Amino acid sequence: MVVCALALAGCGSDTVFDEPEETIVHTPPENDPALERLETNVGYYYGDKGVDLTRIEFAYRAAGQYCIFPRTEARTQQLAQLSQQEGYQIQQIGYYFLVTGARDLITDNDYVSDRYFVGYYENEPEFLMIGPGITVSVPDPKTKDKILKAYRGKLTESTNSEQGHVTWNGDYLYRFDCSLKTSEQVMNLADKLYRRDDVTWAEASMYMPIHLH
Repeated sequence: MVVCALALAGCGSDTVFDEPEETIVHTPPENDPALERLETNVGYYYGDKGVDLTRIEFAYRAAGQYCIFPRTEARTQQLAQLSQQEGYQIQQIGYYFLVTGARDLITDNDYVSDRYFVGYYENEPEFLMIGPGITVSVPDPKTKDKILKAYRGKLTESTNSEQGHVTWNGDYLYRFDCSLKTSEQVMNLADKLYRRDDVTWAEASMYMPIHLH
C-alpha cells in the first residue's frame, strides 16, 4: 500500500489522510463513439478510512450530452418550454434536464453535471449524474456548523427532514446544498470534506442507474 500524507483543508488538527488501497476507474473495453475522454479523472471515496477505503473514478462522459439542474423556478419553466420546441433536444427527467448539443445553453442560473460513464447494460452505455448536494457523516453534531463556517458561500444546510439522523454506528448525517456550478466542483469539495479528521465520510449526491427488471 502506498500512503500519501495530505494536508487536511479546513480541519481542526494536523492529522494525515491515507490514500485508498484500491482505485477503480470506469473505462469502456474499447472505443465507443457515444463516449468522450475527460481531461482529468474525477470521482469519490468509498468505504472506511484506513480499513477498506476505495477510490472510484470516472474517465469518460457521454459525448455531446450534459444535465442541467435549474436553480430557479423561472429557469425550470424556460427549459420546459424549450423542450417542447423544434430545434432543441431537451428532456426533463425528474429534477433535471438532459440536453443533447452544445453547451451554449448553460446560464448562470444552472448547475451542470456531466453524464459519467459507469458501464454497460444490455449493450448500452450507462451513466451517473452528480446533483448539487453533499451528504456527510460525522461523530459530533457540532461539526456541521464548523463545515458551514469553513465553506460559507459554497455550502448551505439542506431543509431535508432527515437532517441530524443518527446512524447505526452513532454518527450524525447531514446534507448540504452546494452553490457550485459543476459536478466536478461538487465532487472535489466532497473529497475535501472526506479528508477532514472530524468527518467519517462525505459523498456527493448521485443519480445512479436503476434497473427494474
